Amino acid sequence: MAKEFKLKFPEKEDFDDALVSLVQVLLDTETKAKIYIFLRKHGPSQSREIAKGANLHPSSVRQALMEMTKAGILDRRKMEVEGAGKRPYIYEAISPVELVRKKAGAIEEVLNKVSNLDERLMGEKKLKRPRFPYRIRIERQGEDEGQESEEK
Repeated sequence: MAKEFKLKFPEKEDFDDALVSLVQVLLDTETKAKIYIFLRKHGPSQSREIAKGANLHPSSVRQALMEMTKAGILDRRKMEVEGAGKRPYIYEAISPVELVRKKAGAIEEVLNKVSNLDERLMGEKKLKRPRFPYRIRIERQGEDEGQESEEK
């Protein structure tokens, strides 16, 4: 049986806080959620712009940017500048659809490792029951129920 999540759309005055809380579920920390939302709203930005715009401490932003880039949630590239001098990095967030797919894949991997735990613990012994790997199916439902569906 599939588990369904239903989210209530927040009131306008609570929208930003609710959005941060929602994204934080996928990104683990409030700092990362604020950075992701800032970049989706404002587009490619430097770390100092992100820190100021998201009202975060610069060192916290730099640490989170490094982790998010390593995880593939952000793209990082050198800024094009004229003349000699230091070229700062510009960060850009992946799309929300890509973020959901990436997180679904990570959850799927964990579920499959746990479901095959007996096999690892038993070593060479054969299991009496077959392995059933978990797949997470992501569906977009619109006015025409079930019209658009895609699997991870």
